[in-house]
Amino acid sequence: MSTINIDPEYLFYTGATFTVEWYRDAAGRMPAKVYYEALSEDEQKRLDDLAARLADSPIGTRLPKPLYNEENSEHKIYALKPGDHRFFNFMTMGRKIILVNAYRKHSQKMSKKDRRVLQIAIRARNDYLIRVQRGNYYDRIP
Repeated sequence: MSTINIDPEYLFYTGATFTVEWYRDAAGRMPAKVYYEALSEDEQKRLDDLAARLADSPIGTRLPKPLYNEENSEHKIYALKPGDHRFFNFMTMGRKIILVNAYRKHSQKMSKKDRRVLQIAIRARNDYLIRVQRGNYYDRIP
């Protein structure tokens, strides 16, 4: 049996209902966090407020579609939508919301480039689930 040691570096927000974390790949990279840190303070605050609103909402609460939308129903990938930015994420056991990656919206419909970012999010979700099942997702990276 392994002990889960959550590194505060990838905790984003602990809400009343959900915990929001940055996804960390096997090499220790956190693409959504890198994207977030490159945003202006105002843009970061928009995501902060939106993530807090989602994480503090009772289970079953739906945020308005302009703020939070299901982008892939098969893999249950969602997008938090602060302004023109899209932060792909998914929910998982333990009431966690995992922020995977992000991009700046280019048009009303998803472009090929945007869909590639979505495909990366799907692969990251699968990686997360496999590594959690194996019991090594929360292992520290040397």
